[in-house]
Amino acid sequence: MIEFKHVSLALGDFSLKDVSLSIEKGDYYFIIGPSGAGKTVVLEAIAGLHLPDTGQVLIRGEDVSAVPPEKRRIALVYQDYSLFPHMTVRENIAFGPKMQRLPKEEVTRRTERLLSSFGIEHLADRYPGTMSGGEQQRVAIARALAVEPEILLLDEPFSALDPLTRERLMTDMARIHRERGLTIVQVTHAREEALRLATRAAVVIDGRLAQEGPVREVFEDPQSVRVARFVGMENILNGTVTENTDGLVTVQVGNASIAAISDASVGERVAAVIGAADVAIARRGESTGMARNRFEAEVTGIVPLGGALVRLHLDCGFPLTALVTRRSADEEGLAAGMTVIASFKASAVRTLPVD
Repeated sequence: MIEFKHVSLALGDFSLKDVSLSIEKGDYYFIIGPSGAGKTVVLEAIAGLHLPDTGQVLIRGEDVSAVPPEKRRIALVYQDYSLFPHMTVRENIAFGPKMQRLPKEEVTRRTERLLSSFGIEHLADRYPGTMSGGEQQRVAIARALAVEPEILLLDEPFSALDPLTRERLMTDMARIHRERGLTIVQVTHAREEALRLATRAAVVIDGRLAQEGPVREVFEDPQSVRVARFVGMENILNGTVTENTDGLVTVQVGNASIAAISDASVGERVAAVIGAADVAIARRGESTGMARNRFEAEVTGIVPLGGALVRLHLDCGFPLTALVTRRSADEEGLAAGMTVIASFKASAVRTLPVD
């Protein structure tokens, strides 16, 4: 559907560098990464607002360098809504179909259907300046869909919304994607949005494609330390491989030895990466199962995360973070200063090249 082939382009001091990626028809594809990484530039290159200095952007297999934005059957929605302030909600939604010179009956049909679909019929005669941010964003997306694009581009559509409105709009977008089979490309720096909605994702850092693939694979199997940091891997421990026995390696981290499943070579400097959810906690004397990695640790901090989870900060001779349920923390009587046993499986440790 959409393909970048070695796309590079410079915009002032910023540049995309040799980006190659592929978005399939019907994907809900997320472009994620830190602020200033180049995510919006990728989106705007798809829309035709920037042309590559080198490389190709293909849509439906066609190089679209000579195809103007309005001919690409693409709709782009920015985070600031960009509604026409002098038009009512109904007029904003109807604007695109009118520009397509559709029959009046079809313009009305599309407009009323979208007003109903987004639950904004009661706003139809209001002006944008009288509405909340969430209401304006609903109208902006409805207006984009009114032209029935093949591709919908969204630039941080939830970033300015309160949590409840954000949740409702994410539910709307999941429904739209499911019902219409629309190809959606969304930019965000919020990891939870991608985990909730994406089918596939690309991580862009400093203008380069750092990783691309199914969203769970990107989050659960990062291929570099930079990606691991961005997707929220809490434990990244630099060390040296001191032993490799048929793929079971020992990584020396300070005075501690960590077992991992890896093909890293003896003497190689690596980062041992462990997700906080993979770290189990037990009181001293209690069973910790069959995990190869088992360390006595002092609880140095307890951070409630809201909902059912608590983050534990531990000192095992090296810093370690664990996630436990609030119920488990209460039942175990966990408190700062307590000594516990932290354990994790060798298969839960990823070894990545040190940046």
